[in-house]
Amino acid sequence: MNREWASGWKWVALCCVLSGGAASAQEVPKSPGFKIGAGVLHPYLQVDGRYDSLVGYFDAGNTTPSGDLVLHFRPGVKFDLDTPSTSVGFDGNAEYLWFTGAISPGARALSRFHARVGLDTAFNKDGAVEVRLGDTLVRSDRTQNPALGIGAISLFNNVYLQLPIHPGGRALEVTPKVAWGVEFFDQLVNGVSNTCPASRPECNPSNSNYSNLNFGAAAKWKFFPKTALLLDVNADWRTYFANPASDKIVLRALGGLAGLISPKISITLMGGYAGDLTLSSIHTFVGNAEFAYQFTPASRIAVGYARTLNPVPIIGTVVDDRGYLRGGVGLFSNRLNIDGQFSVDYLTFLGTPLDPAAPVPNPVRHDVALAFGLSPRVTIFSWWDVGVSYTLSFRVSESATGPSLPGLSFTRHEAMLRLDFHY
Repeated sequence: MNREWASGWKWVALCCVLSGGAASAQEVPKSPGFKIGAGVLHPYLQVDGRYDSLVGYFDAGNTTPSGDLVLHFRPGVKFDLDTPSTSVGFDGNAEYLWFTGAISPGARALSRFHARVGLDTAFNKDGAVEVRLGDTLVRSDRTQNPALGIGAISLFNNVYLQLPIHPGGRALEVTPKVAWGVEFFDQLVNGVSNTCPASRPECNPSNSNYSNLNFGAAAKWKFFPKTALLLDVNADWRTYFANPASDKIVLRALGGLAGLISPKISITLMGGYAGDLTLSSIHTFVGNAEFAYQFTPASRIAVGYARTLNPVPIIGTVVDDRGYLRGGVGLFSNRLNIDGQFSVDYLTFLGTPLDPAAPVPNPVRHDVALAFGLSPRVTIFSWWDVGVSYTLSFRVSESATGPSLPGLSFTRHEAMLRLDFHY
């Protein structure tokens, strides 16, 4: 194992040397887009084909994970406008997933539409009070609910408003903020094994539908040009449409430091408190620590740990302990980019105590989730990129209140080839 790691680091170092040696090569021209006033509109089309080893359960007993070849067609547009006082960023696409049935004929019933729309705006940026407003809309089978495994699709929307106040020389900035999100879930065809008992509320994804109001304030003080002290206090008010008795208020307060400590090294050190105000026995430390090193302007690596507390449908709350490593290398004046990441999440789900006299909530479930991804991408022309990627997802779920549900423990392999056309 040590020899393998040594070989890997030698490869990273070689890539960094090649990246630096290629700096004199001709830069890749940017897509011109269509000029609209002070902004630029970029239409694009992404076509990818992938093998997904876990699209559902389509064997005779509906218990064995099935794979299939899936084609994705994703037309969309980007719009960028950036002036000293105003910025607008829009990225929207519609996506059709065609499950070919080449491996699992039953998977053809899963063919469907996805969508992703994002809007971020900022007004009066050069004034004492700035206004930031944005919205995100996503329809996807990769949901915002950490308690769900595979087999559900969600429609998620989140709108936010922030009012950064930065007087004087802007060394100090205070930002009141509010965001409102909703998510609605549906079950996919044979996405979850038919052995899932209907008596368990988790077996009907629509029982997890929720509304979430997040509000709070953040402060930033730049005591060096690229280093700042941070403070963030916010709360989630989570309401569930199917079971209002499960509503939650989760409070978080964090402070720390973020920024550059040298031209190549940056750190983030945040720590604080989180608690469930509707269940007074849940109190925990939360935070984030990250160390990042930039080898060259196009090559970087970061390692970190984060601990969060969030409301989760049906169960109650979840503590997520995550360790991660991510990085990227740009070669030949960024004509070749290689991005990679690895993460491990230990999820502790906390529910109402089985014994009302218990001093703390019982952990009702523990999950371990591993994710690994590697994504090389080559720019052929200013209007055409070709990328390949491999993603491994592995999850093990152990329930303290009964057998784990099908679809919560799984191994998933995804291999993809993508053609990206943009103007």
